[in-house]
Amino acid sequence: MLRFAWQQLLRRGSGSAKCCSTASGKVNWNVDVDKCAEASCALVDQAAELLKEANKEIRVFKTKANNQDLVTVTDRQIEDLLVCGLRRQFPDHVYIGEEGTSGPATGRQLTNQPTWIIDPIDGTVNFVHGCPYNCISVAFWLNRQPELAICYCPTLQLKLTARRKRGCYLNGRQIRTSGQRELRRSLVLHEMHASNMGDDHRDTLWAMTVNLFCRAQTLRSTGSAVMDLCLVAMGAADAYVEFLPHCWDVAAGALLVREAGGAVMDPAGGELDIMSRRVLATATPELGCQMVQLLADSQIYHKRDDQP
Repeated sequence: MLRFAWQQLLRRGSGSAKCCSTASGKVNWNVDVDKCAEASCALVDQAAELLKEANKEIRVFKTKANNQDLVTVTDRQIEDLLVCGLRRQFPDHVYIGEEGTSGPATGRQLTNQPTWIIDPIDGTVNFVHGCPYNCISVAFWLNRQPELAICYCPTLQLKLTARRKRGCYLNGRQIRTSGQRELRRSLVLHEMHASNMGDDHRDTLWAMTVNLFCRAQTLRSTGSAVMDLCLVAMGAADAYVEFLPHCWDVAAGALLVREAGGAVMDPAGGELDIMSRRVLATATPELGCQMVQLLADSQIYHKRDDQP
């Protein structure tokens, strides 16, 4: 069933060309989103085979920004496979990837242009330790909105796909969020990354975590932002909040949650900005409102992904 999951992205009509306004006037983007869906799903399936094979071996890694920011050979192999494979078919599109195969990972602007945002392995620390919560994430954005999302956790055989206004699917079966409206009955996912916050944010982070722990039914952490968004879309969790994710962590998962009937926003209640490194996803808008109220005094702002 997994190898036919991409077919769910082609249902109810075909993709069409889009256009957007620029400073010089109208520009037509001749984008066949069906072709993008088929091509990207095939490449993600290939990447999943690489990840499954790598899980059979001892994972060798290097640190990046700190001891919790890791990269493996497999990260780079998968990103190279995805970016190079897509670029052969869509050479005029923009590519943003965590490991920099497509150029600098940060300091990239999200524009109206057709843009692929790729995380080869989200949850690399989990992957290194053999923990199954790690995902391949591919998102396609056009005119600054998500059109297509694929998140695949091959270890657990979970492949989630979504098209804008066409629903969210798990292994080819349409899914919905839990529909939970009350925080006191909610399982909330929260990634802390305390070592990355610095002393100026650490107290705020811990205070927020304690507040969530006291108000929600229970609090969990998977170590993967992509997996967290998948779990909200699947109805296995009711909410997820984080103040440190990058655009490649949320670009695909945000569409999954929305197409599954959930809400995705800034933790302060505004619209989601994937470059802001802030995200709140909930099963329902009502639960989102309760979370925003709870987080009102615990807002943390970081350097944006689109800053040099």
